[in-house]
Amino acid sequence: MRKALLTAATLAMIVGGAQADVYTDATDDIHSSFGGVDNLNITSVEVTNDANFLYFAISMVGDLDASNWGKYIIGMDTGANAGDNGNPWGRNVDWGRGITNFVGSWADDGGSGAGGELYSWDGSAWGLDDATNAAGTDITGDDSGHASGIQMLAISLSSLGLSNGSVLEFDVFSTGGGGADSGVDHLSRGDYATDDWSNTSVAGEFLTYTIQIVPIPSSAAFALLGLGGLATIKRIRR
Repeated sequence: MRKALLTAATLAMIVGGAQADVYTDATDDIHSSFGGVDNLNITSVEVTNDANFLYFAISMVGDLDASNWGKYIIGMDTGANAGDNGNPWGRNVDWGRGITNFVGSWADDGGSGAGGELYSWDGSAWGLDDATNAAGTDITGDDSGHASGIQMLAISLSSLGLSNGSVLEFDVFSTGGGGADSGVDHLSRGDYATDDWSNTSVAGEFLTYTIQIVPIPSSAAFALLGLGGLATIKRIRR
């Protein structure tokens, strides 16, 4: 499945898609009280899109196959409404702002592999839009990168109300299996967001990603595919 997602991401960069943005994170920003949680230590998040989907590749220091309890969260603000500072999973997190969409994903190789749930805030309540164990048309997960520490997710642009030129603001954090756990490592911060599972984690400034869909004539696209479809990676360092 990972190959399929990566192929889709590569095609996105060639045919009506965007180049990938890579958001790096410090690897010494988890409080020492958590001990060895390499499966929760974010190193980077790569985001790209094609005409239909938004792709996240969340990379950790450790092997995700070595544990069966890691959870990886994406909080998004599309600007659809004022959003909510909470989240439908009840995680102990202060976004410092409102979010309009939420992805809660898991890397439970002892059970269901890579899965996820997609929620939206309608202005008064959270609603479940789709899940990998439901219809799975608006969100899909891929666990083939787990040995390399990578959790991959694809989310439909239509479910988020995004189109060419839309600007998405977001944060990603890792957490445990407890319903009231805090965010252990936030992509938005270069220092630790909390010092304990039970203490609220606080997000930093959200990151931004712009949806880019640039159509290329089919003949040119096939020519690029014949050459291997070189993709340029734009690296964003904080």
